[in-house]
Parts: sequence; C-alpha cells; structure tokens
Amino acid sequence: MDFYCFFWVISMKNLYFFQVNYSYGESVHPPYTAAALSAYAFDNEHIKNNYELKEIFFLRDSKKVFLDKIESPDVAAFSTYMWNYEFNKALAKSIKEKYPACTVIFGGHSIAPGDSFLEECPDADFAIHGEGEEAFTRLLLSVIGKDDYKDIPGISYRDNGKVITTPSAPVPAEKEINYPSPYLEGYFDKILEEHKDVYFMGLIETSRGCPYSCAYCDWSNMKSKIRTVPMEKIKAEIRWMFEHKFIGFGTADSNFGFFERDEEIIDYIIELNKTYKTLRGFQTSYAKNSNERIFRIGKKLHESGLNRGITLSFQSMNDEVLDIIGRKNIPVSSYKELMNMYNEAGIGTYTELILGLPGETYDSFAQGIEMLLAMGQHNSVYIHNCECLPCSIMAQPSYREKYKIGTSRILLNQPHIEDREEEISEYSSLVTSTFSMSGAEWIRTNLYSFTVQCFHHYGLSEFLAIYLHNEKGVSYKEVYEKILEASEDESFPLLYKIYSFVKNKLQDILDETKDASFTVADRCFGNVRWGFEEYIFLKAVYEYEELSRELNRIFSVYSDGDEIFSQLLSFQKEMIKCPDETDKCLHYSYDFTSYFKDVFKGLLPALQKKENNIYIKTKAFPDWETYSKFMVWYGKKESRSICLNDAEVVYGDEI
Repeated sequence: MDFYCFFWVISMKNLYFFQVNYSYGESVHPPYTAAALSAYAFDNEHIKNNYELKEIFFLRDSKKVFLDKIESPDVAAFSTYMWNYEFNKALAKSIKEKYPACTVIFGGHSIAPGDSFLEECPDADFAIHGEGEEAFTRLLLSVIGKDDYKDIPGISYRDNGKVITTPSAPVPAEKEINYPSPYLEGYFDKILEEHKDVYFMGLIETSRGCPYSCAYCDWSNMKSKIRTVPMEKIKAEIRWMFEHKFIGFGTADSNFGFFERDEEIIDYIIELNKTYKTLRGFQTSYAKNSNERIFRIGKKLHESGLNRGITLSFQSMNDEVLDIIGRKNIPVSSYKELMNMYNEAGIGTYTELILGLPGETYDSFAQGIEMLLAMGQHNSVYIHNCECLPCSIMAQPSYREKYKIGTSRILLNQPHIEDREEEISEYSSLVTSTFSMSGAEWIRTNLYSFTVQCFHHYGLSEFLAIYLHNEKGVSYKEVYEKILEASEDESFPLLYKIYSFVKNKLQDILDETKDASFTVADRCFGNVRWGFEEYIFLKAVYEYEELSRELNRIFSVYSDGDEIFSQLLSFQKEMIKCPDETDKCLHYSYDFTSYFKDVFKGLLPALQKKENNIYIKTKAFPDWETYSKFMVWYGKKESRSICLNDAEVVYGDEI
C-alpha cells in the first residue's frame, strides 16, 4: 500500500498558471481568470486526481524569478492580454528551453481567432480562442490521455508542423452559468496569505456575454448571448471579498444594469459595507443604453459614498461613424434628460468617446464634444484613443482595408503603472489614421481633446468657458481652440513649452520611434506614467501663476472692460486647488458660486449681482506626488481639482 501511495504522489502533474499584471501603487487585481479556469478544471475528478496546481503567478517580475520558482512543470498556462502578451511569450520560450516536455497553453483576449498566434509563438503548444473553461479542462484531460485535443472546439494546435484551428465552439444555449467560484473554492487563499501588504481590488461576474457587435471591441467576435450567474453565488462572492477586506471591486460584465436584479446586487453591497466599512468604491461597465435603473443604481452608490462615476457612453456623436462601427447610441434627447437627472442629484458621471474611429474627422469629433458640453457634461469626458485589438472586428484584414485603418505599434498604452525599466516591453496597436483622418489630423484632434479634458474637466478654464457659452453665445469649440492656438505661439511660453513637448511625443507615435508611448513620466509627480491630458494639467498647475497670466491674455478678447468678466477671471483662478493651498476668503460683487452650482445641476440660472464673501478651507499636500495621485489619478471622475463645492458663501449684511 505504501508503495502505491508513493507512486501516486510522484506521478501527479505540476500545473503552473501565469496571469501577471502591473501593480497600481499599493493596489493590485488578483488573477481572476486564472483562478476561475482552475476552479472549473479541478472540479473534474480526473484532473483533481492527476494534477497539482502549484502556483498562480500574478505580480510581474523578471523571467529569472519565475524560472527559479517553478519545478518540473508539466503544464504551463498563460492568461494573455496586452499588458503581458510579450512577457508571456518570452517566459514560455524560457520554460520550453529548460523543460521541453512541458505543455504550454495560451488563452485570453489577445489570442486572436485563427492560426496566427501559434505561427507567431512557436513555444506554445495550444491556443484557446474564446471562453476558456471547457477548452482548458479538456486540454488538461488530453495531456493525461482522457480526451483527444483534436476534438476540442475553438483551439489551435500543430499537426506535423502545420497549425490546425478547430471550428469555434457553438454559442452556449443555456441562460445561466454556474461555474465553481475561485473565491469560495479557496483559489485566492494562498495569494492573500502571502501578500498581506497589498490592497486587493476584486472582480466578479454577474453575467457574461454582450448583445452588441461594436467593431472596436474584443467582445465583437464572440457572438455570445448574455448569460447570468446565480444570485446566491454572486452574493457569496461579494461577502467573501468583504470578509477578506478588499478595498474595491467591480464586475467583469459588459453591461451591468441590463437586468432588474442588478439593483439588488448594489443594495447588497451597500448593506454589507455598512457593517464592514472596507470598500472604497464600486467600478463596472454599465449597460450601453443607460436608463433609469442605472440612474437609481448611481444614486444609491453616490449616497453611500461608493460611486466611481456612472458611464454615459457614446464613443462617437457622429451617425456615419456609428454605422461603420456597428453601434447604436441612446437618442441625444434621452441623454440630455439623463444628464439633467444626474446633475440635479449631484451624481458624478463621465461620458466616453473614442478618438480615431473610421469616419471621424477633426471637425466631427470637436463638434461631438461641443454637443456633450452643451448638454451639461461638465464633470468628465473620457477620451480613449482607438486601439486595434486582436479579437475585434476592426482587426480583420477586410475591415482594415475597407476603412484604411493605419496603426502605430507603441509601448503599452496603460496610464498609472509604475515607471520602471522593463525586462520585456509590452505594446499597443493604436489607430493613428483612417480613410477619414490623416496622421496629421490625428495629432491635431488629440491636442484638442487634451485641451478640453485638461482645461474643462480638470477645471483650469471651465468657469470661463461656461460663462462665455451661456451668457455671450461663444461656442466651447471656439474657447478651446483659442487655448490651442496660443499653445503654438511662443509669446505664451508656458503653453508653448508644454504643448510642444506633447506634440513631439505624438509625432513619435506616428513615426513609431523607439520608446514611443501614449503616456509620459515626470518624477516630480511620482513614479507613475500619466496620460497626456493629466500631464498637461500637472505641468500647468506646477507653474500656476504663469498659466493664469497666459489665460488672462487669451480671454482678454472677451472682456470689453466688463466688471463681471474681470471678477470672473479672479474666481476662475481661485477655484483650482493647488498643492500648497491655505484657507482663503474671497470677495466678489457677483454670486458666481450659486450660478455655477446651478449650472452643474443642469439649470440655466441668471448671474445675480450680490456682494459676497467666499470662505474656502483647503488641504495642503505634503508633496507633488501625493497631490498628483489624489487630484488627477483618483479624483478625475469627482472633479476634485476644483473647490466650488468646498466654498461657504456669506452675503450682503452678513459679511
């Protein structure tokens, strides 16, 4: 008996899983995909009796560190996306060189349909295309002779040197998925025990799939219906994360708020947080066609202090673009109605646009932003540059040819990761030209988008722009193009210096120069890589007195000796929080505070002439790094950079 037990132990196969990612300060995401696939696979008795899951690696380190940690791997599995694509390939090569008999399996959103990946990566034995649970489990079974990999749908493998791709798995017919939970089955227990100094941000699935086929999205090729996860499993996983002191979590859903029960999920989270008080925020991708249910969800999160912004996504405001990318937005009238509801309730929202979609031009993009601002989106517009994702419809050769999609391969477009020398660089494929937008126009459109995000949504000229728009009929486009024009004039030295630097960086992207990147690091603001609009804001505030002088010159054309405008210039300057602020008292003859608070509620107020003092209690920051993270990184969706809501106003005889 002892002999047979010994033989059983040494015959167990060693499985290692890699889902490495960068950390964000002290916060990290646990490896949900790797753990979920492992939980599903080890529910199978043959796998449970023949494999040992030795480790799930999730923090990025050097190849040598990983190679020193693994012992006699029989299977190495890699969950692959843009932030670990090159690293995974390189590590797989090293594993194969040291352990040639090890079976190497790749899957994830960066593994495009077809046989291209295995041709590119000779060290991978199998590639999984699409959902991974069933295919991964069957591949593990095939290694021990309990299945035939040639019969597994949706994978690629080699046969006598030729890459074979099996037909895709059929669209699942079931309306519900009830797979084993990686949280409840203990797949994160070891990770949490070994990383007590880390703040974890969890992820759950309440549903899977997407009913839409947006060309830019890597869900677009999946052709999957939405399937729900049982409510009892969702609640159990949520409670588990509270019990294990996760500081934040969200969903992997493509359309949270799509189902009535999603409101019940939010109620459960809020109720648990009253007891545990550990959660700092809830983050998700809300349903594309936002509705009153999502408004109620947002209101509850806002009132409980857990809201991290409600998405009101458009991606483009141009009908031709929407037709080309296969997307249908909510009607503009409905959007305006929703904006008024959110504004009146004081709930932070953000609207997403994608720059570089086929059919878009500089003028159409700028006009789309104009529409959003005019409808009251003063909190935040997130403008993402379009990336050509491997599993998207946009990445297909026929689509790229039809719409003349030109791309630039640059260093990974991922803001807020640590700035450090990397052993292996990761890359993004950024769309930098289409049939409707040249490379030069792409640069110009980006500079305009940075200007709006920085000067309006971070607040540097927001009050001036709103007043000019509402009271003098000046378009937002005119206001922000004036700032952009000044940035090309050397007589505005600060703006000229900052924008020249950014423009050169954008040209590097077009030219695909070495180390070209859509993020920038400046050690003055911490060891973090920033988006360009964030960088412009930080550099401008760093020399805030000079910026104020330059903005006063730009906007002087609108003053006409107007007493209101003269005071408004002062109000605009004082509303921006700087790192070395002290408490202050400001005196004005016009009630700017009430005026702009009403504007942000979606109202059209009249500016009242009324003597008033504004008292503002401010918080000084110990250094620029702390300020940058709190205001720019963590605070964008909450407009933390302005102190309007911190202002206490005393009027007339009370002064």
